[in-house]
Amino acid sequence: MKKLAALLLCVLMMQSFALAEIQWPAALTSSQAALRNYVDRVNLTLAQQQAGVIDMLYELYTAFASLGMNGEETPETAEIYFQLGETGLHSLTLRMTQPDQFQQVAAACLASASNTISLESALEVTSKYADVLRKDLANKNANPDDAMTHSFEEDVVTLQGTQPRAYFAYYPNQYGDDQHWLQMTLIFARPGSDSAGLGLADATPAPAGDVEYEGFFSQDNYTHLEIFATPTPEPDSAAMEDWR
Repeated sequence: MKKLAALLLCVLMMQSFALAEIQWPAALTSSQAALRNYVDRVNLTLAQQQAGVIDMLYELYTAFASLGMNGEETPETAEIYFQLGETGLHSLTLRMTQPDQFQQVAAACLASASNTISLESALEVTSKYADVLRKDLANKNANPDDAMTHSFEEDVVTLQGTQPRAYFAYYPNQYGDDQHWLQMTLIFARPGSDSAGLGLADATPAPAGDVEYEGFFSQDNYTHLEIFATPTPEPDSAAMEDWR
């Protein structure tokens, strides 16, 4: 049975990659080649979850790229943007309107950013943020006239370090079209140090009821789920020299 399951998984992955064939340019810069390799790793992890595929390349420049999923000609429910460095990836911004999809795709992106980040641990991180939208949608369904107000935005430190870092945001009805966007910004580790793990601080337990949920993010200043073990020093501080 195990051999059969493994064979079926291999077939599934092969089918996913066949559908996910992005027409990359013949000549790629080193950072664009790193992007292609990273997208392949993410798609492999997505295939394991049966969570769709990154198969659309909208734009590709020396320092920027935008991609999409599942054959969408325009990014209606998923937006994927990359900032490229001189030799590798600098950052990824992932935006989605479906909480289940966000949980899986964001986890695949995290797990693919380092060899030491497991998919299981990445899903633990992303599920907590997807739950914010799930609870808001449940509340909206129960109380149609109640506004969705649990927006938040974590401050992003864009300086690259020795481990990947992720920051999250939630924008309910951001453009007045009843679409509620979850966002993850992933700052990649500096090239050559991407084997470092994603540090996790102690997470604040999820609130037990709706009354506590109202202040879930505002009370702890959005630090209920720190994803780096030590604070990032200020760029001009003496500690920055050691941190580099």
